[in-house]
Amino acid sequence: MAVKKATVDSTMAKVEAAAKKAAAEEKKAPAKKAPAKKATTTKVAAEKKEAPAKAAEEKKAPAKKAPAKKAPAKKAAPKKAAEVKVVVEYAGGQVDTADITAKTLEMLAKAPKSLNVYYQPETNMVYYTADGEEGSFSL
Repeated sequence: MAVKKATVDSTMAKVEAAAKKAAAEEKKAPAKKAPAKKATTTKVAAEKKEAPAKAAEEKKAPAKKAPAKKAPAKKAAPKKAAEVKVVVEYAGGQVDTADITAKTLEMLAKAPKSLNVYYQPETNMVYYTADGEEGSFSL
């Protein structure tokens, strides 16, 4: 058997021929679809002519509207917040942040609108600011 070697020129010629054929087919395809668009256009025009006649009939007859029924709003069940426990470990000791917050609230005379609590484990001190009031205590 003889082995035929393809050259770059012959391969490119085949590719270009296939591309031209595909382009020619694409040009023919839209021409067939064009009459379908005209048919829909005439349907829309006919509906537009009928629309004013229907609107005139609706104006003549008083419209009785049924009371609109509203679906009851579904209430989503409140999501339960995950219980979060934060523990600070430093130099072999543990301190729960909930304990720090509870002690801070005990130190205040009333419930604050805003509360910032800072714990310094090196000195074992808690610093807080509550509604402009500052304070500190040792754990």
